[in-house]
Amino acid sequence: MKQVVEMPEDGLPLTHTYSEGVYAREIFMPAGMIVVGHVHRTRHLNIVSSGKAKVYHDGVLEYIEAPYTFESMPGVQKVLYIEEDMFWTTIHVTNETDQEKLDILLVDKSASEGKDFRELIEMARDNLLIGE
Repeated sequence: MKQVVEMPEDGLPLTHTYSEGVYAREIFMPAGMIVVGHVHRTRHLNIVSSGKAKVYHDGVLEYIEAPYTFESMPGVQKVLYIEEDMFWTTIHVTNETDQEKLDILLVDKSASEGKDFRELIEMARDNLLIGE
């Protein structure tokens, strides 16, 4: 079975970039990590610029390999098993640049309330076929 990397205490490295009407949030995820994504409130683009991952969402297992660009719909939660170090960027349409306000505007925190993430991670271990 493949080793699963633990989440660092201070979280994963993020880069925030702003342009006219656009906010980009890039995250680095190391190989071997299971990552539970945010539930976003809006449609947005995702750009995977490097790496490979198994992605489970809405009962579907997908394999993603860079370079890859796709659109996500509101309310979707992705669980990833990172097979190769990955850079993943989400692109959001907004003029906001205050990070606290962006988190409120873009992330549906109520979707995570009361969720047992250990249960979600165990489900991911089964559905992401880790170890195969």
